[in-house]
Amino acid sequence: MNFLNHAAQQLGEQGITDPYREARLLLAHCLGTTYESVFFDPPKILPSDMQRKFKSLLERRLADEPLSKIKGEREFWGLPFIVTADTLDPRPDSETLIEAVLEYFPVRDRPYRILDLGTGTGCLLLSLLKEYPQAIGVGVDICEKALRVAAQNSANLLQRERCQFICGNWATALTGTFDIIVSNPPYIAMKENLPKAVSHYDPPHALLAGIDGLQIYRQLLPDLKKLCYAKTYLFFEIGYTQQEAVKELITINLGKDFRCKLDLQGRPRVAIFAYLT
Repeated sequence: MNFLNHAAQQLGEQGITDPYREARLLLAHCLGTTYESVFFDPPKILPSDMQRKFKSLLERRLADEPLSKIKGEREFWGLPFIVTADTLDPRPDSETLIEAVLEYFPVRDRPYRILDLGTGTGCLLLSLLKEYPQAIGVGVDICEKALRVAAQNSANLLQRERCQFICGNWATALTGTFDIIVSNPPYIAMKENLPKAVSHYDPPHALLAGIDGLQIYRQLLPDLKKLCYAKTYLFFEIGYTQQEAVKELITINLGKDFRCKLDLQGRPRVAIFAYLT
């Protein structure tokens, strides 16, 4: 088990939190087994081919590649989502958006129509469809490779076909109206310094939004009117410093019924607004 201790030591020296847990997760992925199996019954030695594979995985993690990208999977809202280099890694902060929708739409057995703009892995849309078993949904993304990931996640997580995925530029190609519109658009300013785990391993088009981080809001909001009706509610993830700027853009384009939900750190995270005719 010295190889596992050595791996944990290297991860700790790299500043990775809980290095022993990460070393075990890497080993479990390498062996194709569970974390619990490695925790309770770790192998004493590894065959030479497994040693090479484990070393390769460890080197990737030491280079700040996120564990989720190495494993190809990330948990979100208690569900396993496939992730790739073409998709944004689902973050715990984004679960605040799911919580907000559930607060505003507490009745779970209605046939809501849900739209997810910039769907990526499909984590927002598919998590909501799991919570609303009678709902149907549409996910839109400009990246065809990301849409293939979302479709695979849908096939893995939904028992029947309840959503479709469309390749398009935000809302421009859509028709019809929706009860719930959600989005986690890019909202990071070009000048912002990002950790290597983000800047090197998440797709830039899913992160960056112009000089001030508001470019996508300006582009997207005017196109949303045609997709809304009197009872449509919209839920957008925002940067925690952007509440007032986003509120102003929403007020100009869609209406004045604006609220904001805080994340677990008490920071503004989800802009909630209704379309006002």
